[in-house]
Formats: sequence, structure tokens, C-alpha cells
Amino acid sequence: MGKDGRDAERVTTTLTKRQKAELDRLAKAQGVKVAWLIRRAVERYLDDAAGGPMLPLELGGGEDVKR
Repeated sequence: MGKDGRDAERVTTTLTKRQKAELDRLAKAQGVKVAWLIRRAVERYLDDAAGGPMLPLELGGGEDVKR
């Protein structure tokens, strides 16, 4: 996704309070935003559904983790 959002589309979903609290906890512990965790989770799911990742997927963070 580009920084200007041109290659992006917004999706809305509903989570349980427990799921949201756990995402908040994980995001804070890793120093990232919840949206970043969700985008990485979707990437991983799609990669798995397609037979595996095309490139290594690092969930531990990096330079661009606070998008």
C-alpha cells in the first residue's frame, strides 16, 4: 500500500471486545498500530491460502511499522 493510499481500499469489520483488547495489547507491546497488525494478518492469510508466502513476512516490526 502506498503512503498516499492510492492502492488501498477501506474495509470495516466488527470484532468482539476480547479480540479488540488483545489486538490493542499486542500493538502496544510491539510498538505498532492495530491497523498494521490487521494488514499483516490479512497478508499472511492470503499467502497461506495461495500456497505460501512469495517473500518473507516479518511480523516483528521494522522501519515502516507505524503506518
